[in-house]
Amino acid sequence: MRLPLTALRRTPEEKRDVALSWQRPDLNFFAAGACHVLAFAFLELYPQAGFRPRFIRPVGEHGGAHIYVTDGLLAFDAQGYVPEAELLALHRAAYQAAIPSWQAAVRPVTVPLAGFCAANNHRAPWDFPPGVWARARAYLAQFPEPPSRA
Repeated sequence: MRLPLTALRRTPEEKRDVALSWQRPDLNFFAAGACHVLAFAFLELYPQAGFRPRFIRPVGEHGGAHIYVTDGLLAFDAQGYVPEAELLALHRAAYQAAIPSWQAAVRPVTVPLAGFCAANNHRAPWDFPPGVWARARAYLAQFPEPPSRA
């Protein structure tokens, strides 16, 4: 069962202090705060799987931004594989439970990770403690490879 991302959010202190955020368990770290690193590590590991990054960008100043990868039907994020429609519905429901007016646009990410980070105020991999890429690869190893697109 998937946890609502609102249950995995960083505290204000963790948002300010990357070392404190880094100390969280892998699920929490890659669900909120480093989801973009996990998504791009997935794409690097499985370049032929047909997955592309998508960005849930909240409207206004609300929290709830999230990056995941999808092949158009199946999505993957820190909690594993799920139909993309389900990921989006659960994400929306969790944030609207806290903020009824919460809305977001879902957009394809069409730039490299560094460009995405710069344009969207996300920490780049080099802004984390050393080893973030290796941590992402190790975390991905616990999940099966994406299904074949045969």
